[in-house]
Amino acid sequence: MANKNTIAEQKEELLTIKEAAELLKVSEVSVKRYISKEVIPSVKIGGARRIIKNDVWDSFLEKIREERKSNIASEPESPYLVKREIENEEKKSKLGFNNLTPSEWALLSKNVINEDDILNPVWNDLSSPRNKYQLEHGAVYPVKLAERLIKMYSAEGDTVFDPFLGIGSTIIAAQGLNRHAVGIELNPKFANISQLWLNDVQGLFPNNNHYKVINDDCRNMLKHIRKEKIQLTVTSPPYADFIQKSLKDRDTVHKKSIIKHENNSTVKQYSEHENDFGNLPYKDFLKEIKCVLKDNFEITKPGGYSCWVVKDYRDTKNKIPYIPFHSDLAIVGQEAGWLYQDLIVWDQTGQRRLVLLGYPSVFYVNQNCSFIVVFRKPK
Repeated sequence: MANKNTIAEQKEELLTIKEAAELLKVSEVSVKRYISKEVIPSVKIGGARRIIKNDVWDSFLEKIREERKSNIASEPESPYLVKREIENEEKKSKLGFNNLTPSEWALLSKNVINEDDILNPVWNDLSSPRNKYQLEHGAVYPVKLAERLIKMYSAEGDTVFDPFLGIGSTIIAAQGLNRHAVGIELNPKFANISQLWLNDVQGLFPNNNHYKVINDDCRNMLKHIRKEKIQLTVTSPPYADFIQKSLKDRDTVHKKSIIKHENNSTVKQYSEHENDFGNLPYKDFLKEIKCVLKDNFEITKPGGYSCWVVKDYRDTKNKIPYIPFHSDLAIVGQEAGWLYQDLIVWDQTGQRRLVLLGYPSVFYVNQNCSFIVVFRKPK
């Protein structure tokens, strides 16, 4: 299997099917046939096929030129053949989902994702350096992660929603994929950063879709969004008062540990606002999240989806070794009317060093993964 460096080197030498056809002076149908027969090498990136322009390509191009000089047809064409290829492509699109062919959606549908998944470049290198906007927030998920979910569960022209917008990763991802988007953020600082980031990106890649950043409590979402408007929700809620406990722990127990200094930790308390979900005890937090999920259900189209990126937790100070946040979230989501559609495991081992936890009195495994709880509204 090719490593990351190999793929990176190849990116400068990748051709679209159209570009390859122009260089070879044959039809795009012929190029697709060469690919299917593995006569020329190719890779699939973001659902699109790319031809690798390497030594194999060069020798193939020379062969085509020699055949042409000898008046040998490189690839017989006919109107019927071209029509059949077009019909096959149209059939695949009709059988697909959100303009993805069945095979493309299958590649996106793995329920475990990791840093080395080069066959799915949308998820590759999720731990990319944070930009100036992302550095302002203590717990952001990658735009690429939101892009993947948006591709899977919505189509172009749909509306995407984030009730805990933060600095705006979901809206940025939706903007790049030709979806409308709306987000609600309680913290005015983060809401402002979201708007600044959106303005920055739109200045480079403007489109005609609608984007809205709302500085409010997400429990007021029904005041801002009409019922059955949203196709997909992508969000990551505050983890109750876990962050506050974690901050205290890192200032005492883990003051000089790898957890604080080498595991990319930038944890910050979101705000001191009394309505901030990040300041609620866990039981109260679940009650409020259930209310949010009920309203989220109301504004979602029948058959629409709601994806929640979460991480499980420990509360060893209170002798609770493991808090299954993703399971508790799934339960309250079902109580709010949602179908528990899927669970995706996001492996983050590549971002964190393994450490000894609880040693020598007790043994705990490293929690180097997050979960994406996927809900669906019944039709």
